[in-house]
Amino acid sequence: MTPMEFDPIDDRRSEKRSPYFGLVEISFEDPTPVIIQAELIEVSGRGFRASHHEKALAPGLQVDFKSAKSSGRACVIWTHVLEGRCNSGFLVLP
Repeated sequence: MTPMEFDPIDDRRSEKRSPYFGLVEISFEDPTPVIIQAELIEVSGRGFRASHHEKALAPGLQVDFKSAKSSGRACVIWTHVLEGRCNSGFLVLP
């Protein structure tokens, strides 16, 4: 297997993820309101992953989100920056 191949047996995530395409609005106070338009990449029962240009979405930050099918509060779990584009994983809060 080459480094670029993905082996689904090695996937340790406990929850199934489904690809999802659409927009999500993410907002938070920093100390003034910040509103980000992001693109959903995938969703699961407890969270989602989105692509955006905002480097201020750091792990631990709590945000509000709104998409065509869902809204609520979430916590940023991780953010990766590659070539100026950011991908972040979010855990939806109860």
